[in-house]
Amino acid sequence: MGLLAPASMERIVAARRAYFDDGREDGSLIDPAIYRSWSRCIAAARSESEAIAFEQVGRSRLSELVQRNRMLLEAGTGPVADLEKAIAGAGYAVLLTDSRGYAISVGGALEQQHPEIRQAIRPGVDLSEGAIGTSAMACALKERRPVRVFGPEHFFSANKLFHCAAAPIVDPRGGLIGTVDITRGSSHADFGALSLVTRCAHAIEYELFRRIPARAIVTLAWQPHSTEPSADLILAFGDDGEILATNEATRRFMGVDTYQIGLQYEDLFEGRFGTTLTLLQGARGAIPVQLRSGICMYASLWAREGQGAGLAAPAAVAVAGAGRAVRLKPASVPDTTTSDFGDGRINEELEIGLKALHSGLPVLVLGETGTGKDVVARALHERSTRRDAAFVAINCAAIPESLIESELFGYEEGAFTGARRGGAAGRIEQAGGGTLFLDEIGDMPLHLQARLLRVLESKEVSRLGGSATQRVDFQLVCATHQDIEQAVREGRFRRDLYYRINAFVLTLSPLRLRPHLKALACSILAGLSDGARSFSPEALERLAAYPWPGNVREFRNAIIYAHAIAPAGERIGAGHFPRSVLVPVLPEGTATGGGQAGVLASLEREAMRRALDECAGNVRLAAKRLGISRATLYRRIHSGEV
Repeated sequence: MGLLAPASMERIVAARRAYFDDGREDGSLIDPAIYRSWSRCIAAARSESEAIAFEQVGRSRLSELVQRNRMLLEAGTGPVADLEKAIAGAGYAVLLTDSRGYAISVGGALEQQHPEIRQAIRPGVDLSEGAIGTSAMACALKERRPVRVFGPEHFFSANKLFHCAAAPIVDPRGGLIGTVDITRGSSHADFGALSLVTRCAHAIEYELFRRIPARAIVTLAWQPHSTEPSADLILAFGDDGEILATNEATRRFMGVDTYQIGLQYEDLFEGRFGTTLTLLQGARGAIPVQLRSGICMYASLWAREGQGAGLAAPAAVAVAGAGRAVRLKPASVPDTTTSDFGDGRINEELEIGLKALHSGLPVLVLGETGTGKDVVARALHERSTRRDAAFVAINCAAIPESLIESELFGYEEGAFTGARRGGAAGRIEQAGGGTLFLDEIGDMPLHLQARLLRVLESKEVSRLGGSATQRVDFQLVCATHQDIEQAVREGRFRRDLYYRINAFVLTLSPLRLRPHLKALACSILAGLSDGARSFSPEALERLAAYPWPGNVREFRNAIIYAHAIAPAGERIGAGHFPRSVLVPVLPEGTATGGGQAGVLASLEREAMRRALDECAGNVRLAAKRLGISRATLYRRIHSGEV
């Protein structure tokens, strides 16, 4: 259905009375979606004259809502901030709701609103149709399309102050995960509001798409150079051409559920995925591809580091009004301490690490490969006072030794063959004012360690091939999976540099030793399914029993795999995990005999794991419950036996 031009308030009131008095509908004045909402409210035995209370959930429930919708909140931060700038002079409040209609984030011109509107637009308020009757966000959720609701179009007369527009937000798998809404008390019908809120919802959907761990994300358009990027079809492919996700436009265009399990590139397109991907990677622009239906489209690879050309958020096309824009922020609630990393101790040490950074001291993160050292580094940056400046990461093990010096320190024009005209700034310069993260610093060549030490001591850097120095100011986070003290003893790592970077050492335990593994699994699954799925008890036990040699990366991939193959609506069972988790390879040196000693050792390990889990990782309490000394339990933990 096309968008209706806003009718005058008098005509809306007349149409409302005709419906409530005589049951007559006028689709030229009032959106049929609103009539359908009114009908549902009447069927629920609600009266238009009822008083409305905007109930806010408690603090713990609000914390749960924020955690469950963390992915939506993170993806919405940028697009909603841009929307706020565009409508700053129009007096709108802005909010995100989850898929059930709860407000999870609010912002915009809240201070300009009537007290009743401010009462409604608070984090944790239930704004569903069942709670407050007809509203833009409730209709957008029911109809799965953008909807405007002005004053008397609200079912309850008490809500006639509200004038709002909302658009649904659909995740890359086709699930409805929330709405973005703008609301104000002005009775002036603003037709452009619905267009802007729709573009904001699309920008959030694009951001969600950008975060998919896909082999390739491909856009399709009907022209070689699309002039209507918002209408592009988008598909995410896995390594073998399996279709991981699509956007709503693709689902409508293809006429199929493109996220059904097992659907491949070859099911929709002529040719082979590998051939097409090779052509896309070598092309400078779009390439023609043919659908199985015979239709020819133009495919392009989507830039993964940003929105890409043509996928701009609303502010790129809207003119911001005069006035102050209030940046949208997630509801202020306490962070959970066990679901972020599966170990509350890590969160506690993060706080100490932050204090070290604030004091100008570097932080060194140690841990096995895959334990989340990069996640911790980014968390330190985002919680620090320098969160608004650059976070610059460099993996010292991934860059060839011949290039790492120019990457770190930059170079002047003519410093070496192939040097860019004008030279280039190094990562240290780029981190000025922000955070420099040196991942796998234990693999840095010795001659560069000496140069890095001079930079850390003098806070000055000189480019390769140049003599001028430049003052730099950054906070430093380093990480390594190496036994760095052993590297110092063997002369592979400078002792003076080691003492310079280890002011505070944060050690990440391997995943198998983290006490809240089940809580971490549930948190990851809640983020993937928007809280709609759960694990069977057997599945959680399987996750807790497996040693996870690949740590968090392997753990998360196993959960994503299970979520993908488990039939819709079913709990995830142990049988849905990858074969490697179901039939784990025994660690090197593990005895394979089935004797009594092996059984007893297994029972001991299980008892220790259970005691640690039940005591929330408190070694003293767990040892007391087991009837052994703390030293014994610590020794068993650090030896990897538990």
